[in-house]
Amino acid sequence: MSTNPEILSVFAVEEIKTKDVSPGAPSLTPEQKEEKLPPEEIEKRQKIMLEYIRLSGRYCPPHNIKSRWVTSADLPRVLADGIDMVALCSLPRGKYGGGAAIASTQIEAKDPLRFFVLPNGTVIINPVIIDHTKANIERKEGCLSFPDYEMKENVLRYNKITVIYQTLERIDEKSDPHISKPITENLHGRVAHIFQHEVSHLNGSQIYDDNASPDMCLWLGDGVMTGEKIKKLYE
Repeated sequence: MSTNPEILSVFAVEEIKTKDVSPGAPSLTPEQKEEKLPPEEIEKRQKIMLEYIRLSGRYCPPHNIKSRWVTSADLPRVLADGIDMVALCSLPRGKYGGGAAIASTQIEAKDPLRFFVLPNGTVIINPVIIDHTKANIERKEGCLSFPDYEMKENVLRYNKITVIYQTLERIDEKSDPHISKPITENLHGRVAHIFQHEVSHLNGSQIYDDNASPDMCLWLGDGVMTGEKIKKLYE
């Protein structure tokens, strides 16, 4: 009897939420130091702060290196990095209290992989935008890779997109994760904007680049791919 695989989400073992840390202050505050706290509570807070420092240190300077295609051989790294990236979505950085998604290129400059994660633990692997509307929508956007920049006004994005991607699956709790078959989705509104922002990262583009345009989210800057090319990518 065949079993339908389940979508696998990744989560930090001990999640750190925005409420646990103050932006720019990864240490006990003077008020906390003056509190007569039990030793175990002080130890817990110190561990949280140390983990905050470790995670924050995973960000790399912004760059324009394109990510490479994820294969099954990359799964251990996708899982390990994915756990940290989900945690980073909830952590404050600079002017931001967290993020709507994090791309591999934001924590890796030498060998970034083509995937990003959402705060709910969903892993979006090898996303490719294969179609979009001609209409552009202006949206205000910021980026955790530029924590001290003001949010950029009037970022142009496509109103609706069609995207193909893979994710993580497993047959049951005892089986190892694997990369799913390609999934096709039609997206619009905020979700479409998030996908375009993250795919732009994976294509080596940033919203603060001088040549930023709606096209920066298309496949490696080469425009929308044909159906035949897409099929070959996922073979």
